[in-house]
Amino acid sequence: MFEKTAFPAPELFGYLMGKHYDSVEFAGLVSSICIISNAVLAKAALPETEIIVDAACTAAFDEHINTAALDVMENLQITVLNR
Repeated sequence: MFEKTAFPAPELFGYLMGKHYDSVEFAGLVSSICIISNAVLAKAALPETEIIVDAACTAAFDEHINTAALDVMENLQITVLNR
């Protein structure tokens, strides 16, 4: 578990660097702020690992923004499930 004071959890990047995971999955709130920033951070730390976001377990304050955030994550080669 990582406690954070801003949108991404900076300690997550250092924790993931050099690790070998088949996948890393994210769920929670807010998809357009915290989830996207941490998923991108994980993708940067583990470019060959499948980064997954479960859309059924995320939300944003605005459904259009949520959809856009999920679209952007897919464009960044992040797997978005359960849309």
